[in-house]
Amino acid sequence: MPASSPLLGNPIDLKVDANSPLDLDYPELAEGSAICISLTFDWRHQTALHSFALKNTLQDEHARAARFTRQEDSIRNLLGRTLLRRMAAHYGGMDPTQVIRSNTWGKPELPGCTVGCNVSHAGSQVWVAVSRYPHVGVDIELTNSPREYHDVAAGFHPDEIAALRRMTDSRIATIRCWTRKEAISRATGMGVALPLHAYAVECDSRATGWLRLPPPRSEREDWTTVDLPVGKDYVGALAIEGRCDRIQVLRLKVT
Repeated sequence: MPASSPLLGNPIDLKVDANSPLDLDYPELAEGSAICISLTFDWRHQTALHSFALKNTLQDEHARAARFTRQEDSIRNLLGRTLLRRMAAHYGGMDPTQVIRSNTWGKPELPGCTVGCNVSHAGSQVWVAVSRYPHVGVDIELTNSPREYHDVAAGFHPDEIAALRRMTDSRIATIRCWTRKEAISRATGMGVALPLHAYAVECDSRATGWLRLPPPRSEREDWTTVDLPVGKDYVGALAIEGRCDRIQVLRLKVT
């Protein structure tokens, strides 16, 4: 999808300081719109970013992050929580010191937050999506991820399996399909508990309107689905249960 399409405008790119990467003027979240904010960094800044994230998260989140074997995974997790907290507080009025619990399926629940928020991270990117609609899902994946996508794809919807068999580059198409499905499942709040064969997305390169069959018990039929401008070596997708007329993308790059 062209960057200048009516739904997804040209991304706004900003350089930010590693010591305070989220100190900026945030765009207005209008009715019928959504905002996606990403933070891209390299590991040269991990000490400063780790310190910043620790100052903006709670002890239970520190303990959870400490359980990761790799330091990079711990920092990514904390940065994701930091960005999620900032967006829920700024746009949804959530108390930034509020403990964030997870629902039965692992999706963070944001007490007192009046907007829908979701977070995903991979590699050196963290993304958060915000909408006035409550059911929002975002997913980002590395295209060179070691995940066994083809094994997972065996459980896809029959239409997706058939489409992937026709693709000339089935590996990338499978990752794209998985990322889109993850965004949908995250929006429902059920995550991996939502059977992969119970809903379907398009697997081709179309970048918007790719939900083919909504998940069961969806409250609305007018979903907004779009691929995100995540750059080389990544695939990203956004799903919102509700119709959005505009999606703003703000990409922050740590310098």
